[in-house]
Amino acid sequence: MLTISRQLAKQIRSVFRRALQISASQADQMVWLVADDTGLRVRAQNERAIIEYHLPGVVTPDSISITMEALAACEGTKTVESVSVERLADETVVLRWDNHSIPQSFQLDAKKLHAAPAPALPETWMSNPPRLLTALSDAMKIVPTDATRFAINCVHLRPSGGRIAATDSHQLLIEFGFAFPGESDLLIPRTTLFGSRELPADQPVDVGLTANHFVFRMGPWTIWLSLEEQDRYPRVEDIIPNTDSAKTRLSLSTEDVSFLLEVIPRLPTETDQQGRITLDLNGHVAMLAKGDGPSPVTQVVLRNSHRSGDEMRLNTDRQFLVRAARLGFHEIELHGSESPVVCRDERRIYLWSVLEEAAALTIGSDTVQLESPLITTYQPARSDPPARRTRQPKERRSTPMPHNRVAATLAASAASPENGSVSPPTNHNNDHDNGGGFNAILQQAESVKATLRQAHTEVGGLISSLKRYRQQSKFMQATLASLKQLQSLEVRSL
Repeated sequence: MLTISRQLAKQIRSVFRRALQISASQADQMVWLVADDTGLRVRAQNERAIIEYHLPGVVTPDSISITMEALAACEGTKTVESVSVERLADETVVLRWDNHSIPQSFQLDAKKLHAAPAPALPETWMSNPPRLLTALSDAMKIVPTDATRFAINCVHLRPSGGRIAATDSHQLLIEFGFAFPGESDLLIPRTTLFGSRELPADQPVDVGLTANHFVFRMGPWTIWLSLEEQDRYPRVEDIIPNTDSAKTRLSLSTEDVSFLLEVIPRLPTETDQQGRITLDLNGHVAMLAKGDGPSPVTQVVLRNSHRSGDEMRLNTDRQFLVRAARLGFHEIELHGSESPVVCRDERRIYLWSVLEEAAALTIGSDTVQLESPLITTYQPARSDPPARRTRQPKERRSTPMPHNRVAATLAASAASPENGSVSPPTNHNNDHDNGGGFNAILQQAESVKATLRQAHTEVGGLISSLKRYRQQSKFMQATLASLKQLQSLEVRSL
């Protein structure tokens, strides 16, 4: 008999599904529990990958086969609740556990289950820092699900320099500084496995190579990813501009990055313009967006960020700007209105292609304006890659909302001019010097305070009126009751 916790069953099933790229409905996927002198090993495999969890300890040597359906049946959230797996004499495998002190069981026909040989392990291992998991997770988010001319549906690993590269032909992410085995370039398939919160985020990642697999080992997990056949991968380094050729540099403050990530999903979107926004770096740092039809342009001014170099206006797909911000980049190189946008630090390069310059948006008399909150002291943000979180947030694509609803919401949040029309946006280059932004906020706060005080007085009056009305109502009801009693007495006297 073998034993695991219900919580471990849940974690194993979640990681196995991602590694093997199977759906929850594929309940017949085989899972092997093998106990030996090193402890218990839980393993599953298919043509895409092999995944194994090692639970150290002293156990009786045994080997039992179950299915993903059995794991789903017994999984739970508490480590103190255990599941026993036992093979009976009649060739039946039975799982037993308690659910809130109520006995539960699940049976399998062992005759339909078969054993599988243990996969080969690499002869040598190369150690990498924990950030390798983050790098692979970031790269996998860029890889498309299919490919045509080149094998861009894979992540490209190059032992020389320990380089990871991923592209979908519109964007490119490269990260250096890892240790990979072998001498030839390698291709590993797209997977969401490396973003799993169940994988340890603070332990070294060892990698190795076998005849058919690239192998990862971190903590109790060992993962064999099937190597793709050697295919053509684009020479991605050839498209990276030299940093010296940058005409303009954009520095985003940490506060503005947070503001940007909050605001962009709410900006109006044109149906046929690939999520276009225009970066307007003429006198200030701003983003322009527009909805379908005759809707007004929305301008978002990033008041804590600054531009150096030439003034520039360019069009870009907003998802790429969002990804750069989520990757932790705050310094952006602009090499021209139709050249790729580049972000880089000491270990990474991220670039993306821009849209046609002719489609750039401009502000008008009806432009709706938003501004990021002004900070009093500007501190340039670092562009170091963020540390890997225990749980990688799922990256969501914003669903475009009808432009009239968004424009109305944004217009309501902007200051309305006295004459009732929307005034053209003003330049805020001098806000850092004259403190006008602070004074405006202070005036708004005092105005809100006065409004609340007046509202408090009016509400107090309403409450007093309601109390008087309730007293009068009770008095009237008592009077009517007395009159009815008098009428009844008069009738009896007659």
